[in-house]
Amino acid sequence: ERIGVKKTINFASQIEPQAVDIVVFQEDLKHYYILFEIKRSDRTAGLEQLKNYCNTEGAPIGIWSNGNEIIRLHREEPNLFVEIPRIPKISETLRDILTERWTFKWLEEHNELKQGKNTLKKILLDLEELVLKDAGVKVFDEIFKLIYTKLYDEWNGINNPDYQLEFFAGDRSPEQVKKAITILLEGAKRSWAGVFDSTDKIELMDTPLKVCVSFLEKIKLFNSNLRIIDEAFQYLIPEESKKKEGQFFTPRPIQDMVVKMLNPKAHEFVIDPDCGSAGFLLHSVKWVAGGVVTGKGLPMAAKNFTQNNIYGIDFAKEAIKIAKAINLIVGNGKSHIFGGGSHSDSLNPLLWNDEIKAALKPRLLRFPENPKKDKDNQNRFLSFDFDLLMTNPLFSDKVKEKDVLRLYQLAVKNSRLVKQIGRHILFLDRSLQFIRPGGRMAIVLPQVLLNSASAEYIRRFIIDEARILAVVGLHRNTFKPHTGIKTSILFLQKYSNEEKKKIRGIKVKCEREWFKFTGQLKKEYQDVGWDKLLSEEELNEELKSFVETYFEEREELEEETRNKLEEKIEGS
Repeated sequence: ERIGVKKTINFASQIEPQAVDIVVFQEDLKHYYILFEIKRSDRTAGLEQLKNYCNTEGAPIGIWSNGNEIIRLHREEPNLFVEIPRIPKISETLRDILTERWTFKWLEEHNELKQGKNTLKKILLDLEELVLKDAGVKVFDEIFKLIYTKLYDEWNGINNPDYQLEFFAGDRSPEQVKKAITILLEGAKRSWAGVFDSTDKIELMDTPLKVCVSFLEKIKLFNSNLRIIDEAFQYLIPEESKKKEGQFFTPRPIQDMVVKMLNPKAHEFVIDPDCGSAGFLLHSVKWVAGGVVTGKGLPMAAKNFTQNNIYGIDFAKEAIKIAKAINLIVGNGKSHIFGGGSHSDSLNPLLWNDEIKAALKPRLLRFPENPKKDKDNQNRFLSFDFDLLMTNPLFSDKVKEKDVLRLYQLAVKNSRLVKQIGRHILFLDRSLQFIRPGGRMAIVLPQVLLNSASAEYIRRFIIDEARILAVVGLHRNTFKPHTGIKTSILFLQKYSNEEKKKIRGIKVKCEREWFKFTGQLKKEYQDVGWDKLLSEEELNEELKSFVETYFEEREELEEETRNKLEEKIEGS
């Protein structure tokens, strides 16, 4: 008797009344208690309509759903709506819902991400639409502060089962919510230093802050599904920052492929020296964990791997904040992600701060047979002993600083130091410095470096320094709409000094034999002009074998090309 369908809503500004889909009446059976709007598939339009209905009728609760998602709003005052965790039972009042206090265990059991009722990205979309677009703040900065404070609140609950979570709106005033969130932020800054400056504070005004907290309070972030968290954070980075700094996220299928091909083990040390939001590193965690990272937490081997064996560096502030947060989520509060400024450019270890140096010092490659070289490396932080490296460096910048150029072989062309060079080219050189002899690496590079005549010296450097394990060409649309550069992924295994010495010996021997062979040919055919035809019988065995092999390969290539064209024509 308290439920009605298609009940009239009279707007003072409209002649024609409208009808709300479902109504739950107050006990007096006259006034509306809960309004349901379930027709609109568009979240923005549906929520706006629902708020208008609640404001017009004074209903304290409004529910929007499109059949797959549900949002529960409490109208505290006109135009102020906060989300509530559930609909009151018939035996409960709205105040009962608003005054509930939760422990971390309760949050685990009622986590809306785990139950599939919501996603973090959808929550952020709702917040941006309902609150943040008109709040006069930087969306990324304020959302990130809230995520960090929520992580810290959950971390307190993990370490103390009796701890009652402070990250909630409930029936507290906006001022009380602001005070609680500020205390959490200060605690997070002390416990997880290096993410925020000491002067950073919540910039959101009290009322919109309470609305944001009400939307985030019912989800659990620690040990959440990596894909859900990663997707939400990638959405957060402002588009203008991506374009300005070239922060084009490597698509997840590409990250998965790279990780599977390099096959990281739980005991190996992995680094991404231009890590962005740490996609390669987190997919490595997923691989070591057996392919799936859920809300149940990591297996012990994968947890140790996350806390101790993966390292990331980046100078982009937004990206590095995301990387640190995700690493905290999967690593239960421990992270080896560094950066957020010029002091963290992997290409210039001369500018690294004490935090980065202290963290990476144990991973420096040692040279016990050469004390002078060992001491120099301890001071300059050039050579490391990481087992694996995966990276997608920025393509947009040029490096001009001579102090940096002098650190790299690829900055020398024709025995002279170049005036400037692409950052990604130096990153190829730097990546090989980061891994130990025998270490494996994958790097995304413009394909032009692998096939243009002007980049021949780069390819010679590659084959001198490492074994080419694979080259995977990526489609031109891989990084669109951000860039249409044709790229490839280069997989390498770094040679040891012994292997280099052996290869140099083989090269010297081959060159000697080549000069001997060509000299013999010149002598044998010195009287033959270029316009004279030779019969097969007149060729010596070596030259005959070369000619036969050459034309066989040409014929095979032509036949393969012809078959592909025929298939393409038939397919069209």
